[in-house]
Amino acid sequence: MSGDYYILEDGEQTGPFSFDELIDMGLEIHTRVLSPLAEGWLDACDLPEFYPYFEANGIYFPTGDNLASFWWRLLAFMVDYLIICFVLGFILAIVAPGFVTAKMQSYNDMLKMSRNLPYSDVLKLQIILYFAILVNDVIGGLSAMKGSIGKRICKLVVVDIDGTGLRFGKALLRSAGKILSLSFYGLGFLSIFFSEHRQALHDFLAKTYVVKRD
Repeated sequence: MSGDYYILEDGEQTGPFSFDELIDMGLEIHTRVLSPLAEGWLDACDLPEFYPYFEANGIYFPTGDNLASFWWRLLAFMVDYLIICFVLGFILAIVAPGFVTAKMQSYNDMLKMSRNLPYSDVLKLQIILYFAILVNDVIGGLSAMKGSIGKRICKLVVVDIDGTGLRFGKALLRSAGKILSLSFYGLGFLSIFFSEHRQALHDFLAKTYVVKRD
């Protein structure tokens, strides 16, 4: 890519540099750049010609055309749900074999038959499930995958406004918000259909975005 670029270093303009020279320098998202393809000084993250470079380094900027739809997010959630139920059923079969009867061979079966269980047992099952979802989301959000296993399979990542992964506080807040939505029959997910950036309630709380990566 031709053209002369200038950057600000400690308030001083330096350059000119070619596109390749800037890439070799390890351009950062908030480096101020004067691009021949734009007017005025902008952060590098606001210049589309650098998007492939940042994506190659695991940074995915939320834009209008790469935000994940409700259906992709639902599919990712269902994958996570099945994995979590399988793991919980396996764990319960080991630590509480008497609780897994011939009619309830998995955690998912327990949830389906919960109407026949005492309320205290139903509450315990729900707390265990919600805690597992929270842990799964927090660990996935902090990992290099930038999301859970379900999101990885569906090629989704969870990022902040800068396109980077989440820190612990944001990951925890987002996961807690998801549990809140699930507790109210998933109503917090409906805002994905109506919000400008396809954000669910927990995305609004944590200021995060779910992006479909190539």
